[in-house]
Amino acid sequence: MLRSTPNPRISTALRLLCLLFLTVLGPYRAAAQDAAYRPYYSPDTTRLYQLAVAQRNAVKAHFVLPKTGNGEFRDHYRKVVQETSDDVFNSIRYSALLDPVVEPFVQRVFAQILKANPQLPATARLVLTRNPEPNAHAVGNGTVMLNIGLLPRLENESQLAFILCHELAHVACRHMENGMQERLMALHSKELKREFRRIVNAEYNISSQVKALALGFSLNANYHHRRFETQADSLGYALLARTSYEAPQAYRVLQLLDTIDEPENPAPVALPTYFSCADFPKKFGTALAKPASIFTVQKEVTALETTDTLKSHPDCAKRMRYVQALTKGQIAEGPQPASLPDFARIRAASRLEVIQSWFDYDCYDHALFEALQLLPQQPQNGYLHAVVQLSLFELRQHLQDHTYFAVVSNLSAHNPATFNALVSTLHDLRYDDFKGLSACFAQATGPEDAADEYALAARYAASALAADAAAPATAALKTQFQQQYAAGRFAKLLFPAPLPKATGKHR
Repeated sequence: MLRSTPNPRISTALRLLCLLFLTVLGPYRAAAQDAAYRPYYSPDTTRLYQLAVAQRNAVKAHFVLPKTGNGEFRDHYRKVVQETSDDVFNSIRYSALLDPVVEPFVQRVFAQILKANPQLPATARLVLTRNPEPNAHAVGNGTVMLNIGLLPRLENESQLAFILCHELAHVACRHMENGMQERLMALHSKELKREFRRIVNAEYNISSQVKALALGFSLNANYHHRRFETQADSLGYALLARTSYEAPQAYRVLQLLDTIDEPENPAPVALPTYFSCADFPKKFGTALAKPASIFTVQKEVTALETTDTLKSHPDCAKRMRYVQALTKGQIAEGPQPASLPDFARIRAASRLEVIQSWFDYDCYDHALFEALQLLPQQPQNGYLHAVVQLSLFELRQHLQDHTYFAVVSNLSAHNPATFNALVSTLHDLRYDDFKGLSACFAQATGPEDAADEYALAARYAASALAADAAAPATAALKTQFQQQYAAGRFAKLLFPAPLPKATGKHR
C-alpha cells in the first residue's frame, strides 16, 4: 500500500484551522452546557389540546358499560366514566408538560419498560404533568400520569422505573375497572339500601348510625384500594426485574414514599438572612400558640384520620415488609449513591419545574417556601431570585385585593413545621412590609445580570413593590416587558386586562 508524504504547509494550515474552530466554538459549547435551566413554557397549546382529546376519547372507549346492574347502577357508571374522561382531559390540557428535557427522559424509561414487558397493553401511554404533588396514578385505559413533583424526591433512574412499573401493574390487573365496579355494586346493592331505610326509620341516633354506615363503606373501599397497592407492588417488581434497571431499588422507593410528605431539606427557612436588613430590621419568630378555651371541644379522631391514613402514600411500612419478603432480602435500603449525571440533571430541572408549578397554581406560599429552601444550595440562581420577588409581588397584590386567604395556606398540624413557620410569618405581614422584604432580599442576593423574561419580570415586581406602579422606572420596565414578552409567561399575570366597565343599566 502506497502512502503519500504529507505537505507540511497543508498540515500546519489544517492545525491552525482546527484551532480556530475550537477557539470560536468553545465558548458557545461551554455556554450551552452551563446555560441556566428555565421552566418550560410555550404559548402554543395545540399539542396539549390534541393529546387531551385523544386520551379523553381513549378513556371513553375503554370503559364499556356492564350488562349487569339496574338502571341506577348503569346511569351512575356512565357518570363516573364521563367524569373520569373529563378529568383526564383537563389534567392533560392544562398541566401536561411537553418540555424538551424532562419529558423525553421519562418517556425513554417508560419505553424501555414496555419493550422488556411485551405482555403489557400496547395502548399504554405516559403523560408527564406539572402537578407539584409527589405522586403518580394510572387510568384504566393504560394512561399513566406522572407528576413532576415526584422526580426531585427520587435518587436514581431505577427508582423512577419502579414507579412506572407499579402504575403499569395497576393497568394490567384492571384495578381501576374492578374497583369502580365493586364500589358501585356495593353502593347500589339491596343490602345497603335496606340498611339505610332502617336507619332513617329509626327513632334514635339517626345521624350517628348514618355516619357509621358511611364510615364502614369508606373503610371497605379503602381496604380494597390498599389490597390493589400490594398487588401492584408485586407485579411491578416482576416487571422491573425483566428490565435492565436495578430491581432492589423497589424497596428504597417505598422508603422514600413513606417520608415524602416531609420537606427534602429539614432545615428551617433562613428568613432573617433574606428578609431583614438595616433599612428593614424585621424580627421573625414562631407564632405564639393560642390559649386554650374552656369551650374548646377535643375533636374525635376517626379510623380514617390516623397518621398513616393521612399520608400521600399510606401503608408503606407494610408494603416494605412485603417487598422484602418477595425479594428474599435483596433490597436497596437507605440513601443511595449520587445519581448519574443524566438523572441528576433531570432532578435539578424538575425542582425548578415544581417551584414554577406552585407559582402558576397561585400557591405563592409554596413557591416561596420551595425557592427559599433551594437558595442556600444555589445562591446565584437567578430563577430562584425571580420567583421570590414575583411571589412577594403577587402576595401583596392579593392582600390589597382582599383575596389573601386564597393564596396563603392555613396553619395545620399536618404541615411540616418549617412550612408552618413561613405561613405564620405570611399571616402576620402588613401591606407596607412587602416593600421592606423585597428590598432586603435584593440586598442579600445582589444585582441580577440575567436578561430573560424571569429576570425582567422580577425587576418590574421589585420596582413596583418599592414604589408606585406608575413611577417612571416601574412604567419603563412595564413598557420594556410588554415589548419583549407580549406572549410570555407572566404578561397576563403582571398586566391583566382591565375589567369591562359597568354600563349602569338595570335589567
